[in-house]
Order: sequence, then structure tokens, then C-alpha cells
Amino acid sequence: MCEFNSPALRISNIVKGRERRPDGRVVYYLDPLGENGDPANKKLIPEKIVLQRWKLRSNESESMDFSGMRLSPNIWRSLHVALGSDYRQIIEMTEEEIDANFDKAGPDLTKSNFKKMAGSKVKKITDGLGLNDFIKLMERHNSLEHAGIFGTPDLFLYAQNRLTKEIEYIRFVEVKKPDEPLRQDQVTELKFLNEIKIKARVLRLIERD
Repeated sequence: MCEFNSPALRISNIVKGRERRPDGRVVYYLDPLGENGDPANKKLIPEKIVLQRWKLRSNESESMDFSGMRLSPNIWRSLHVALGSDYRQIIEMTEEEIDANFDKAGPDLTKSNFKKMAGSKVKKITDGLGLNDFIKLMERHNSLEHAGIFGTPDLFLYAQNRLTKEIEYIRFVEVKKPDEPLRQDQVTELKFLNEIKIKARVLRLIERD
């Protein structure tokens, strides 16, 4: 099965200090060196480790800031419920308008067990995707044929020009532990994203003692 291992993210995928929490989630040290004596080297779930390591790339760049967010499996459906079916209009909304719409849609979101999203995060996603790709994803995930199917990658990562604040490029990333298999809906979604020229990949962690 294709592992979707490109493009390079230029961050370490080595993790140490595997521990299973009482809630069943596996955590590792954030620092790939796994130094137990460093009080700042906290343990995090895999998705947060990848996100934090991506953000740390900002310290190495003179012109770019690296940031991102975790994605709910229902993100495209929650946007539809809160912001409506006029996807072109969503692109034009301000952060404040998006926040107001999510507040208003609170009961409907709760009923479907969908999460609220901050307007600032929605704008990063729409700015990064652009109109055409945003519409493609919204139509795909809100179609009757796609009901009950998920596969949305764990993370939305982006690189932003520090001077102009424009998003230079984006990455969708599915984070997997060493032996964790890809589900079929994840494979299908990664293929779809790459077919429409959106960079999407798997980052598989490597455990070291």
C-alpha cells in the first residue's frame, strides 16, 4: 500500500519515551533526543509532536513562519453547518463573521457532535486552499455519497511569509505510529488530495530507545 511519504517536512520523525496514558493514548517526548532530565521536554500525543516540531522551524527561518492546526474528522461538515452552502461566500467572510456564525450554529453543531472553529483558523484554511480547492473539499465531504466517510488528515500545516503574511504553501499530514495501519478512508482521501494537487502525506513515527 502506498505510504504517501512526500513531500519532505524537514522535521524529525524520531520519538522516544513511549508511554500509554490512562485514556489509552500513546505519548512521546517532544524532543527527539528524549532527554528525561529536561523538565521542558514534555510528553505529547503524536499529532501534537509533529505540529510543535513544524512550528519550531520558524526559529530556523529568516523569512517564514511555520504554523498549523489539528483537524477534526468532521471539519468540512461543521463548516457547512455553521457557515452555509454558499462556499464562495465563506471565502469572503471575515474572522468576526465566521465567529458569529459558529456561535449562532452552536445548538446544531452540538446535536451533530461537531466542533466549533475559530474564525482565525478557518481563514488560514481558506487562504491556504484558495477558492477552487476549498469548494472541491466542501462539496466532496458534504455530498450524500460521502455520508459516514471521513479520512481527513490529522493536521493542516502552512508556511507563511513573515513580511507579507501570505501563506506560501500548505501540507495536509496524517500522523501514524510505527505499526499503525492506514484506514481505507484515509488512503482514499490522501489520493484525492494529491490528485487535485494538494500536498498531502503520511508522517510515520520511528520509535527509538
